[in-house]
Amino acid sequence: MAQVVILAGDTDHAVPPPSLTDIGGTPLLGRQLEMIARSALREVLVLTGADVQAIAGYCGDGGRWGLRVRTAPAGDAILSNDTAVILPGDLVLDVDLDRLLDHHRRHGADATLLVQPVERPAEADLVDLDGQGRVRGVLPRSWPADQDAHNLTWPGPCVLEPAVLTMGPGALAGRGLLDRLRAAGRAVQGYRSPEYVRSIRTPEGLARARADVASGLVERLSLRRPLQAVFLDRDGVLNVERSHIKTPDELEVVPSAARALARLNRAAYRTPVVTNQAAVARGLLTLEGLDAIHARLETRLGAEGAYVDRVYFCPHHPDPTLAGGVPALLVQCDCRKPGPGMAHAAAADLNIDLSRSWMIGDSSTDMGLARSCGLGGILVREGHGGRDGKCPAQPHVVVDDMAGGVHFILDVWPRLEAFLDPLAARVDAGDMVLIGGLARSGKSLLAQCLALHLERQGRRAVVIGLDNWAKSRDRRQPGVLGRYDLDAAKAALAALLSRGTAVTPPRYDPLTQTSHAGREAVTLGPDDIVIVEGVPALTQPEWRRLTKHRLFIATDEAARRARFITEYRRRGWSDAAVAATFDQRLADESPLVLAGRDHAEIISLDGILD
Repeated sequence: MAQVVILAGDTDHAVPPPSLTDIGGTPLLGRQLEMIARSALREVLVLTGADVQAIAGYCGDGGRWGLRVRTAPAGDAILSNDTAVILPGDLVLDVDLDRLLDHHRRHGADATLLVQPVERPAEADLVDLDGQGRVRGVLPRSWPADQDAHNLTWPGPCVLEPAVLTMGPGALAGRGLLDRLRAAGRAVQGYRSPEYVRSIRTPEGLARARADVASGLVERLSLRRPLQAVFLDRDGVLNVERSHIKTPDELEVVPSAARALARLNRAAYRTPVVTNQAAVARGLLTLEGLDAIHARLETRLGAEGAYVDRVYFCPHHPDPTLAGGVPALLVQCDCRKPGPGMAHAAAADLNIDLSRSWMIGDSSTDMGLARSCGLGGILVREGHGGRDGKCPAQPHVVVDDMAGGVHFILDVWPRLEAFLDPLAARVDAGDMVLIGGLARSGKSLLAQCLALHLERQGRRAVVIGLDNWAKSRDRRQPGVLGRYDLDAAKAALAALLSRGTAVTPPRYDPLTQTSHAGREAVTLGPDDIVIVEGVPALTQPEWRRLTKHRLFIATDEAARRARFITEYRRRGWSDAAVAATFDQRLADESPLVLAGRDHAEIISLDGILD
């Protein structure tokens, strides 16, 4: 059995008392009782101060909420012998109390504190948890500026066992309660929650809470309902990539990462970090050392007003013969990316809707995780930039850095999704879509995002990029078609369209301009949609005859030239070589490719991708 105890005593005899303060048309106490009514808990004790009559009059017997409510002055020791969920009466919150209570019971603690990150950790008391989530202590808000700490605060909600309740109703909240628990040697557990909890003690807090209720943010953040997330790789995304970071001093946060993360925090996205940390298995780093690195990361992000919801890491390495490794960690596991283990753990802990979520990473294994979990995969060019070669999975989107990824998710994707809706509605099961256009016009992006959009509707789509069949530089023939092995591409597409034959496309490396054997076989099921994209996609009559879905992407020429120059500079080409190549393409590529407009629907992404 368990009861809820609401500490609704007045604060300095405020009128009205905080518990009866209007929040979006409902007294705060009413909102708390509505929240309790959504759980399995039914017994509620409201402890009051001088405002006992006003609060008792409002609550009645609790029947209108389907609860059994008792009201009593805080000085009366009438607590039952049941486990108690404690809620301070000045909090606007929407917490899944069943999850909180279940966590408390599973860990067998005397007390469990709901802890969570905040925007300004330097202004708060921070709770220190060990690796098992037990509370080790508290860093007061005057903690040294050069000391690292995990960004976890205790806003007040907790669960207490009957033995703890004997300390009396006057000691059910605040730092004094925690000090007594620790002095008595009680087992105190932390429960990490990403949900909305905010005090209205200050005018600023009250105004912010009212605005958040009005916008729906309070309700959206509850763990009772699935929410979108942006999974974040650590090295190369949040911090500068350095091989096997072993000390906090080696960690350097990417300058724009904290600002981008803060945007996600404000937009109510869950933000779990998922990171392979084989340095632990290699014996280069202890778990305690890794924890110190993550405390440094959270401290640096917190200084910029940003936070992550949770850090998940894989300490394993799959090679049991690795010299100098930790034997217990040299194992095959499902948490090492591209395995889905960390993402699935985060989805369970944070109630994440994977089908509407994203992964931002710098490696092919990050993109493998995205593909295996149905996430939108965003590859950043920083860090490994996808050049690690460990996994054949392709990204849906490529950007410069995390800030670019967040811009795509929050600003571009809503516009692009609206653009894709009518297009996807015309595509039936088993259809083929051809997407052509000049180089750097957005063909690959459109193809991958159309595939993602279809997959989020429950329809499987396979993207076939004709750049896979680009010839190595020393094998090319004159003209745009001479740069591709179109005979091989046609044979591969014909085999795929037979629905059941496995085809392994080759791989083209644009940095070295060489073609390599492929690593990932592709097979089409009877209802699978195939999207063929590339410069020559609309140049072949036999392909055009196979489908009614033919798209030509038109784009502003100056913008296309700028993207072309930027891309080839990234590849290390000189400005002279880039200019000469662009002019050559205008001469031998543009006439043939532009003729494809006569056989296709002309579309443009200009203005959508800004």
